[in-house]
Amino acid sequence: MPKRDKKRRRVSKQKANDYGIHLLVGIKGPRAWKVTLYRDGKTFNRLFSFSRYGGREAARKAADACRDQLLLSHLPRLSRDIRQRIIATNTSGHPGVHYRCYTGVAYWVARTTLRNGSSVTKSFRVEYYGYERAKELAIRERERQLDGIGDYRSFKVVEGERRLMQLLVENPTLEIAGT
Repeated sequence: MPKRDKKRRRVSKQKANDYGIHLLVGIKGPRAWKVTLYRDGKTFNRLFSFSRYGGREAARKAADACRDQLLLSHLPRLSRDIRQRIIATNTSGHPGVHYRCYTGVAYWVARTTLRNGSSVTKSFRVEYYGYERAKELAIRERERQLDGIGDYRSFKVVEGERRLMQLLVENPTLEIAGT
């Protein structure tokens, strides 16, 4: 295995509540904090070098403030909006609803993935309900499933949601964009 080029910079994650903030480490050691947030296919990057901000702690405070401002102004989409996206393999025209035919038995299936990773599924047999009625029932069931799980901001990591809640507790009068 070839040795890694020592001039290559690496980004190391810090522990604790450092959502979106990473320590940039160069050849001579730590040199800056980097704020990175991803929203709807866009990347928001900001760099806070120790030399420009007068030290590691001052740079960290500036990075924290920037991260919090970005977090509040660029919230993740609501889970319901994400779940209503039609993917390329969807053939029914309705998100979360698909047609299945196993060993000669045809079904319309409504499926919703829950926040904990498990899923809720209900199928409607075409033989029993008829093709159109089974599809209609599956579409209604999907809507019922979505209503049952509620709506929340969909963070990819739990630390982001925790940080947002912490900001809201610290500043109860804070207004959130996009609500």
